[in-house]
Amino acid sequence: MKLYVCWGTFDVPGSNEHPCKAACDALVQADHEPEVIKTHSSGYLPRLLQTPSRKRVEDGTGSKWVPALELDDGEWISGSKEIIAWAEQHARV
Repeated sequence: MKLYVCWGTFDVPGSNEHPCKAACDALVQADHEPEVIKTHSSGYLPRLLQTPSRKRVEDGTGSKWVPALELDDGEWISGSKEIIAWAEQHARV
């Protein structure tokens, strides 16, 4: 499985956890080992200016926004809340 994130899975100061980190943490807690792929661009940019990994996310989900999870069977899950819910439902522990 591949987890596409913005620039990383880091802590952000303040009260809200970064969505990419929250998705990654949920997968790891559920005993999954996602390959984390940094897309290094912004969903606000037009497709022409997107990185190849961000274009792959858009092709798979219909959206340029991350986090997005690509499962080994080719299924895509888009959004941190949806990825967290999937991880909870598919925990290996």
